[in-house]
This record gives sequence, structure tokens and C-alpha cells, in this order.
Amino acid sequence: MEMRRTKVALYFVAIFCFCTSANGMLSPKGVNFEVQALMGIKASLVDPHGVLENWDADAVDPCSWTMVTCSTESLVIGLGTPSQNLSGTLSPSIGNLTNLQIVLLQNNNITGPIPSELGKLSKLQTLDLSNNFFTEEIPSSLGHLRSLQYLRLNNNSLSGAFPMSLANMTQLVFLDLSFNNLSGPVPRFPAKTFNIVGNPLICATGSEQECYGTTTLMPISMPLNSTQTALPSVRPKNHKIALAFGSSIGCICLLHHWIWADSLVEAKTQSADILRC
Repeated sequence: MEMRRTKVALYFVAIFCFCTSANGMLSPKGVNFEVQALMGIKASLVDPHGVLENWDADAVDPCSWTMVTCSTESLVIGLGTPSQNLSGTLSPSIGNLTNLQIVLLQNNNITGPIPSELGKLSKLQTLDLSNNFFTEEIPSSLGHLRSLQYLRLNNNSLSGAFPMSLANMTQLVFLDLSFNNLSGPVPRFPAKTFNIVGNPLICATGSEQECYGTTTLMPISMPLNSTQTALPSVRPKNHKIALAFGSSIGCICLLHHWIWADSLVEAKTQSADILRC
């Protein structure tokens, strides 16, 4: 009897594990965290051409959405909406897309500050916010992006001191902060290619030669551009939940088999005892 209680307890533990694994990807309201983050981005942007029209708050995951690229594990790793005439602001919810490797929002009309939450994207390798109307200071939190290789913030309306934290970006290969209104001093940063021309408080007229290293652009690490949308995922949208469901159900069935087998053994033992009597 004691063994049966133990097995029953394990049975309910398996059910709890299933619920936990299935809900681990979801918010308390049952919404995928990445869907929630992307919908926050959509809500803060003005989209005159409807390029984000198929972004759906009720979706299981966003891997079939335009301008979104996912990994084989159905994680959002790329966000690219360049040259789409987007305006509005960039939502801080972008910081919740913690698997992002590339962000391409260049050649739009986005205003407001650059969200400091971008500094949470530890896997980010490419960030291009150039040719927009971003204002205020460059957030020092960008210095936390130790994997970043390509950074373009040029042709905006950024002001304030040159962020000293950029010196911490040891993987940075290309940096373009040209044509803003930044002020000095300028730290020694590791980028092999850099351009800070067009910041009058840093690069006075006549000293431009010292304000750039080379004009050769580094290649983008993911094929997102103004005419190409992200490829839809070839896996079912509910891939993760199905995987969690399948593995958990397998455990439940196994435990159910153990309980059933133990019941048979116990019944046989009781029958044998009766026969002995």
C-alpha cells in the first residue's frame, strides 16, 4: 500500500512537470514571451505600408511573421524592417527578445531615445539603427554587448557625451556614429573600422581626417534587407509545446504502467495469501 501511494505521488509529479514545461515558454497570461515583446514593438511603431500586418497577438510563436527570423529551436534571432517608412518609437520590449543576433531598422523615420534595454541582448552581433531620427544620448548599456561586431547609429539626432562604455565591446569590428551631435572625449575603442565624422563637437572642420579609419563596410551576418522578408519556420508553430507535451505524456504513461504493474503484483500476492489460508 505504501508503495502504491509513492507511485501515485510520482504520477502527480509528472503531471506537474508537464504543466511546468509547457508553460515555461509562456507569460502568466498564456502568451509566448517573444510574441508579447514583438507586439510591444509593433504597438509603438507607425506602419504606413502594413509590413507588420501579420504580427498577431494570438499567435503561438512568431516564426512565420514577416521581418522576423527564427532559429531551428523557434527562437527569434533576427528582426529586420529596413526602409519601410516606419515612424513612432522603438519599444523597450525589444530587450525581452534575449536571443536576438541581428537588428536592422535602418532607413526609417523612428524617433525618440534608443532603448537602454538593448544592452540586455547579450547575443547581439549586428545593430543598425542608422538614418532615423533617434534623439538623446547613446545608452551606456550598449557597452554590455560583448558579442556585438557591427554597430551603425549614424545619421540620427543623437547628442550627449560619447559613451565611454563602447571601449568594452571587444568584438566590435565596425562602428559608425557619424553625423550626430555627440561630444567628447572619445575613448580608445577596438573597432577596426570606425567613422565619427559629422559630430562638430568632436570633429571640428579641418580635422575630419582623424575621425574615421576606413570606409569599407563589414558584411551583414544575416540576409535581411528592404525587399526580403524572413523565411517562415518549416516546423509547426507549436513545436516546443508539442515536444514538451510528448515527453511529459511519455513520463506519465510510464508511471501509470508502473502503478498498474504494482497493483497486479499486490493483487496476486493477496490471492496467494488467501489460497494458503
